[in-house]
Amino acid sequence: VIMGFGKKTDYGDKVRTLDLDATYAAIIKPAIEDCGLTCIRADEVTHSGVIDVKMYELLLRADLVVADISTANANAIYELGVRHALRPYRTIIMKEEEGKFQFDLNHLATLQYRHLGEDIGFTEAQKKRAALATLVKAVMVKQDTDSPVFTHLTAVGLRPMTDDDLSRATRAAESAAETLASLLDAGRTAAKNSN
Repeated sequence: VIMGFGKKTDYGDKVRTLDLDATYAAIIKPAIEDCGLTCIRADEVTHSGVIDVKMYELLLRADLVVADISTANANAIYELGVRHALRPYRTIIMKEEEGKFQFDLNHLATLQYRHLGEDIGFTEAQKKRAALATLVKAVMVKQDTDSPVFTHLTAVGLRPMTDDDLSRATRAAESAAETLASLLDAGRTAAKNSN
């Protein structure tokens, strides 16, 4: 899950404070778990060292990413962009309905919900939890491209690599690197021996 943590200020048409932890606890986490998936948010990841490396790995390897871009949180929007660059599908965007859409995101399908500020009403939480779970189940079955990056690459004739393509390319690159390394070693030896 990509999102801000705790209480964040939304500087939309009217300044409000939203408790994003309430969104996570009442809508996102239960909806994900209702679908039989494991829900992970960065503050739940135990790590040492720089969090960015782990975050990028999770954004690449996650079968599904839910990104809440409420309050136009710069970190969440950046991480959403990274996900869109890494994976062509299974990214769901959501946001609080009164907040502004960022220009580059206003054309993407977005699940909207109503936030009361400090909390989310029970009826709204139940309704959006069910809507998110339905959406999760639908995107897990399909592999429809939802990344604008991959949409545009496809439009110019490029296609994402399949897992098999990536595996073959990785093996070929490793083999070429080994061949190049051995040729360089042989060249250095030959130069050293004036050959």
